[in-house]
Amino acid sequence: WCSLATAQVCEKLVITGPPAGPPSSWLDDGKLVGASVDFVKQVALAAGVKTVETKAYDSWAKSLDATQRGEVDLIFSAAWSEERARFLNFIQPSYAGQYLLVIVRKGQGFPLRKYSDLEGRKGLAGQGETFGNSKFGLFIQNKLNLERSPTISRSFELLLDGKVEYILAYENAANSEIFTNNLGDKIDVISTYPFYAETYIAISKRSKCAGLIGPSLSKEIEVAKQKNLFYLLTNKYRNIFNESLVVLK
Repeated sequence: WCSLATAQVCEKLVITGPPAGPPSSWLDDGKLVGASVDFVKQVALAAGVKTVETKAYDSWAKSLDATQRGEVDLIFSAAWSEERARFLNFIQPSYAGQYLLVIVRKGQGFPLRKYSDLEGRKGLAGQGETFGNSKFGLFIQNKLNLERSPTISRSFELLLDGKVEYILAYENAANSEIFTNNLGDKIDVISTYPFYAETYIAISKRSKCAGLIGPSLSKEIEVAKQKNLFYLLTNKYRNIFNESLVVLK
């Protein structure tokens, strides 16, 4: 995959990311598309990578596992955590971020003014989702016993079936599920956001490119942020995704 020639460049990067988080990334006819996909391709090519390929998995947890094994070189939309940092090199700075939503069945909302308002309630989050070493992450670790589900679709199913009282989901995946399946009249989103996750490009420590492109990627992310590249791509792919919903309907 990667060359150790005199130029010390990474010849090829295989990338992956969330399969259900438009406009950042989602599966379209089995292919991973979206703002983050284009963003990573552009900064990687600018950093000297010769070829960028995408590899799609049907869940975030599988995408993470594949990156940990070194089956792919790079994962995007990754929030930092101490556990993940054992197998990923996070490239600074972050290039995006997402709010964490607390979602309940319609009419079943509750005040969320402090973290402890979640105690005593049955909650659920997706497999592979992290809240880092933040105050909220430590609260979950020490005070809550969240169930986990393999996909965002399954999370909503369990919520609507009354198996849990609330789900925690990051905004891109949650909003996609709500709008795609017309769930707006079945759920409520509590107005308080308990956590905001900065998201990064991260390279597998098992990748042959791990020691070759980190500094160059950091530099190109800085350049892209000055140009508001991710914001522009997000607007573009939001329109593309919304148009696809109109076609489906």
